[in-house]
Amino acid sequence: MIQGVHLVGSVPLASAEVVFRTVAGEIGDRLRRIPDGETGPRSDWIVWQLPVFTSQPQLEVVPPGPDSWRPLPRVRVAEGARADSVIFEALGYADAAIASYRVFARLKRDGHIPVACRFQVSLPTPIAPVTAFVVPDYQGVLERAYEERLLRELRLILQEVPHDQLAVQWDTNFEFAMLEGLFPVWFEDVKGGILERLLRLSRRVPPDVELGYHLCYGDVRHRHFKEPADTRKLVDVANVLAGSLGRPLNWIHLPVPRNRDDEAYYAPLGELRLRAETELYLGLVHHTDGVEGTRRRIDVASRFASGFGIATECGWGRRAPATIPELLRIHRELSTPIQQPGGPRHPFVWPSGFERIPDEDWTRQPVDTFGLRYDTVENHGWYKNLDPTVEDLARHLTDGQLLIDYSGGTGILLDRLKLRIFDRQVGVLIADSSPKFLRVALDKFGDDERVALRLLRWRKEDRRLDWLDEAVGSALAGRGADAIASTNAIHLYLDLEETLASWARVLKPRGRAFVQSGNIRNPQARPSDWILDETVWAIHEIATGLVRNDPRYAAYRPLLDDEARMQAHVAWRDRVFLPVRPLAYYLQSLEGAGFAVESVTARTIEASVDHWFEFLSAYHEAVLGWVGGSVKVDGRAPTEDSVRDRLALIRHAMATLFGGRPDFRCCWTYINGVKR
Repeated sequence: MIQGVHLVGSVPLASAEVVFRTVAGEIGDRLRRIPDGETGPRSDWIVWQLPVFTSQPQLEVVPPGPDSWRPLPRVRVAEGARADSVIFEALGYADAAIASYRVFARLKRDGHIPVACRFQVSLPTPIAPVTAFVVPDYQGVLERAYEERLLRELRLILQEVPHDQLAVQWDTNFEFAMLEGLFPVWFEDVKGGILERLLRLSRRVPPDVELGYHLCYGDVRHRHFKEPADTRKLVDVANVLAGSLGRPLNWIHLPVPRNRDDEAYYAPLGELRLRAETELYLGLVHHTDGVEGTRRRIDVASRFASGFGIATECGWGRRAPATIPELLRIHRELSTPIQQPGGPRHPFVWPSGFERIPDEDWTRQPVDTFGLRYDTVENHGWYKNLDPTVEDLARHLTDGQLLIDYSGGTGILLDRLKLRIFDRQVGVLIADSSPKFLRVALDKFGDDERVALRLLRWRKEDRRLDWLDEAVGSALAGRGADAIASTNAIHLYLDLEETLASWARVLKPRGRAFVQSGNIRNPQARPSDWILDETVWAIHEIATGLVRNDPRYAAYRPLLDDEARMQAHVAWRDRVFLPVRPLAYYLQSLEGAGFAVESVTARTIEASVDHWFEFLSAYHEAVLGWVGGSVKVDGRAPTEDSVRDRLALIRHAMATLFGGRPDFRCCWTYINGVKR
């Protein structure tokens, strides 16, 4: 029996989610990687790239020639245009991969995809679309521009998909048509030029991302562009890749024609020189002769190669969807499950006597609409600021460990983390001072036995919140936490060093603290980066000018002359949006509480003006409470008309502040420390 199955790429089902669920449900235990099926317009391999070429203003569209790959139009550089002025915009590969990975991550989190499976992105080598869609005279001059854009798409994928979840496959097809003398070639040394290009592409894939090659002889109308005499050219290319990459080659896939069950075709496989880490997959599964024919080809191939997995010759995108169940059955019947990596698991357990969800008043209250509204900020663009913290946690958390999400609110960090560390038995305790936020978190995570919740209560007599060790109780404090994260909140802590000292009392020795905030004055920030909360101060200043000068707000002008009232509203604003402190303040406080700071990083985050307005709208009384009054300062609520005017003034001030631009840049600071 053969161990392991490989899917080349396309699967003709309705969507990426249907592909993931179907394939994982049928043969998930045979797969190390799962592609998204290249559904919709991507189903016919590179044909969806034709508009990328025909839409270029510097290129003109011409009919297919006698040497065309398929009867599709091609392009040439237009008369009077310069080839070096052609710049390809988005190709669509990055957008598709990033969208599909979100589905993959959600399904993996929910147990529908095996934890050891990676997300496979299949990309054509640049030679393919250039050969297919450019007339021979201009292929050489346009190759570089297309390759530059394709590699940019790869970089975008590498930025957005975690490397330990990603596998990249280069689809290598037209190269073998060139080696067989069927297609024109714009470089002199055919074999050398092909190998140089394949090696160049491979070196753009980092070593922590899996890399493989699908070597192909074409699949137009389920026929090769030429029936290979044997596997010689395939083996020659595979051997060079295996020996020259300078990084691991994780898999190689070779096609096997349906009618080849003779030893002559497979004999060169005996000369394959793959390294131990490289998996070999032979594309000898054919729907038309099913299990019997596939088994016959396996028997012959096994005389020259051992330890290989099985696959079809090419992707399935040009097949009828009705054939997919039978194809999956053939793969399942003729293969055995792969061995999963890793040793014994260490499940997470809460300490004896610890109550995961305490029996407190807030747990019995209805879910508050403000808490639900706040939970939607996860969708705001600046919440990409969580990604570096999620990656830091993914690097450090292991089975059986405990993370405390301090000021964790509705559990937005945990939402992201659960989409990242699918395979780890990690406990998470969310501690927060807002019962409204925790009530939303209870609805989201109450059934998850690895999630606990704690309210940081206000101690009126001491004028402070519970210290962390007080809130979690002696059972958990005695067990100790392995890590604490504080996201978008440390600038709000009034008794900072005492709060951090309570962290240290709960953390185990060498336990880690991951802190980040967009409200720290970091000297590493770019000159154009905003401190997020300082925009509120600027909004106030601009709004006062608009009220004095714009007749639309004339009714509120007398309020500006009531100096005592204005100062009271500004003081209330500054209790909600605290004055910004310098980075040194936080570093000194961490050191004073017993932490050694290991790293400090500044990152620029793009924030949407619309999203920031939506966020500030929830806190409009603190932002511009003097417009119409507020309960906190004036003892009375504003009228509906006043609230409408207030929001319009905030929006107007923001449009002025950012010059009508849709986005602005903020600086986020990341501080990682360890308990001494």
